[in-house]
Amino acid sequence: MALTKEQNQHLYHKLLHMQKELSGEKKKTQSMTEEVGELSNGVDNHMADHGTLVTDRMTDQTVKEIDRELLEEVNHALQKIKDGTYGICEKTGQDIPYERLEAVPYARMTVEAQADVEDDLETDAPSFEREFHQQVKDLSNKETIDQKSSQTYEILDREQDSN
Repeated sequence: MALTKEQNQHLYHKLLHMQKELSGEKKKTQSMTEEVGELSNGVDNHMADHGTLVTDRMTDQTVKEIDRELLEEVNHALQKIKDGTYGICEKTGQDIPYERLEAVPYARMTVEAQADVEDDLETDAPSFEREFHQQVKDLSNKETIDQKSSQTYEILDREQDSN
């Protein structure tokens, strides 16, 4: 069932809000030299402090990359609204249910088509790419972001143990 005019308008405004938040001014990160200023003068010069800074920097960079990719998806969805193709699955041509678009307004496919594409990616991608995508999922998933059970933490633990 195609989207009603009201549903389309609601989702359009939701996408505009997301676009505004994602393209807003981000907190400027300090350079590593500024962050470790007191560490480099010999006070509190501990390896764990440096490791924390590096980990925080890597997390910030990953989150920024995720935000950049999400902004691209939002812009793509806004363009589809202008083109009149919003809410139509790019793989099957079927209507994407309103409930899915309400949850993920930039969705390009139905849940079933998206699952098929993700299954194909997982089986076709080299192992290092699958591992990277799982790490990004861990870092962007609110349920696993602070848990030591995520694949990202397991990899970091292995690397630390080998040193």
